[in-house]
Amino acid sequence: MPDSCRKYFFFNLGCPKNLVDAEHVAARLEAAGWIEASAPSDAGLLVVTTCAFIAVAEEESVNEILAVASRMKEGQILAVLGCLVSREGEALKELMPEVDIFLDVESMDSLPELLEERLDSIVPHPAPPYCIPSRKLFTPPHIAYLKIADGCSNHCSYCTIPSIRGELVNTPKGSIIDEVSMLKDMGIKEIVVIAQDTGAWRGEHRDENLYDLLEAIAPTAGESWIRLMYLHPSHTDTGRLLDLIDSGIICPYLDIPIQHVSDRILSGMGRGYGREDLERIFSVLRSGSSRIFLRTTVMVGFPGEREADYRELVEFLEDYEFDHVGVFEYSREDGTPAAKLEQDVSRTVAGRRKEELLDVQMDISYGRLSENVGSTLSVLVDGILNTDERPGGGIWGVGRFVGQAYEIDGVTYLSGKREGIGCFTRASVDRAEAYDLFATSK
Repeated sequence: MPDSCRKYFFFNLGCPKNLVDAEHVAARLEAAGWIEASAPSDAGLLVVTTCAFIAVAEEESVNEILAVASRMKEGQILAVLGCLVSREGEALKELMPEVDIFLDVESMDSLPELLEERLDSIVPHPAPPYCIPSRKLFTPPHIAYLKIADGCSNHCSYCTIPSIRGELVNTPKGSIIDEVSMLKDMGIKEIVVIAQDTGAWRGEHRDENLYDLLEAIAPTAGESWIRLMYLHPSHTDTGRLLDLIDSGIICPYLDIPIQHVSDRILSGMGRGYGREDLERIFSVLRSGSSRIFLRTTVMVGFPGEREADYRELVEFLEDYEFDHVGVFEYSREDGTPAAKLEQDVSRTVAGRRKEELLDVQMDISYGRLSENVGSTLSVLVDGILNTDERPGGGIWGVGRFVGQAYEIDGVTYLSGKREGIGCFTRASVDRAEAYDLFATSK
């Protein structure tokens, strides 16, 4: 392959953890002499990173692979990486002969070496794990995810993650601090801390936990926002979290997926906590001196979910008024303990419950966001909008205040004084919609 074709293009699917994996692979490719193409048609290598958490994600991954393959030009190489390969294995090779390289989660870092074998050329050897030469960000240049662990040891009854990514493996503390330093040098203004179970992180000395880690990285992160995502309720220390928020070390924003509140359903899910535990956690967080923005995720339609269980979930969300809620229907996944349970909640009922919950949460989100009207917030500018993207006259850009997570929650539309991407601006909130704010930059 000529040097002009030593270009790659990624199609990234799935969660932020997948995106970080893709960024590491891309960094290794660049260490091996590849460069990013501006469009798929300009690339010699097309890479699809896949998700396989639930059936819908698998279907999306398969469709994306087939779509990319259908547009390939002669001489292009197609590599498929990640969770779908880990879950389906050899079956994919038979189903998709148009794919040149399959690499599962454990082996995807070896892509540069496999390419050199195919291309029969010599390039610098890629860096070992946790010693990447740089970070190839697929996020805007001022935002980065910081993955502090991989895998999960919770073994919830409905979840495929342990079978795809294995048991929990912690990234060493020193390596995390080094990566934060690198991100800071790159001008990152927001660091989003992620893992399958962020709160389960432990250091080489087992008495070191997530909260100790956050205190350790804070001096290196400086004034960058540090946002926590994916906190399992069983591994959540509310006292330490409030201390970190009050001291300004982390954003006053917490993502704590609860999945459900009915003790019956939580027991069937194997979540390891009950309703009283959730009431204690969120009562403490809501009673703190700092205003905290809360996100959670819930599931409807789990086997055995009665109408009373569902109503209990609705009432809990109404009582604790989460700022953001993601709602998913249960998906039966082969190989999980829950797949053996009687599937006694119809898709129709589950769909109705999901839509009703979304309607309930829309009203709650609007009410919570409306509390910001008339106040002045610090907003991080994420983008400058083209004329056809602007939802109203005078609006020039889009950003987020601390209560909005990138690509997950709503946004803050900006008018008034213009600022560049990655800059913080003080903005007066003019009005709110269900998920978005409209503000004037000063």
